[in-house]
Amino acid sequence: MRYIIGSDKYHVAGNWNSIWKAQVSHKARHLLWRLCRGCLPTRYRLLERRVECNLNCPVCDEEIEDEIHIFFRCAVARDSWCAAGLSSVLHNEAYQQSNAMDRILAVCSNESSVIVGRVAMLLWCIWQNHNDKLWNDNVQTPRQIGRYAFDAWNDWTSVGLCLRNNRGQVMAGMTQWQQNVMSSVEGEA
Repeated sequence: MRYIIGSDKYHVAGNWNSIWKAQVSHKARHLLWRLCRGCLPTRYRLLERRVECNLNCPVCDEEIEDEIHIFFRCAVARDSWCAAGLSSVLHNEAYQQSNAMDRILAVCSNESSVIVGRVAMLLWCIWQNHNDKLWNDNVQTPRQIGRYAFDAWNDWTSVGLCLRNNRGQVMAGMTQWQQNVMSSVEGEA
């Protein structure tokens, strides 16, 4: 598309396919993309756009609210990573980049699809908790956030199928990541 338009000014280098291939719901992949593109409406971003507001994080009220703080440095976020069983990813030296885009792309490029999916869902849950505090003055505990992220990710399943003709020849096959809509008993029937 950028070659048709003839402009490279909107192109951002990075392995974007690693985000779009994450085994997680579309809303979580979309959040990763928005986070990497710098278009989440954090208080720091709003100030950059000349919107006057209190810069402190509404969840902890301790630091300036930017992407790194919300998802990685806020005490509630850090404890949520631990509650979700992902503290090894949070503290991994390979993922301590100074901006959210580089951190997310590094995780997506170096971790298994299962870990990337779980991280993406956790980030989505942290963002939901942040917004619930901001708009409804309701906040969950880190344990609740971590548990909800784990359960929400587990609600998605990889399904594979193989279609054969009457002679047993493979006609088509596919694997798809989708939300679980049936019980295992129904799936085995």
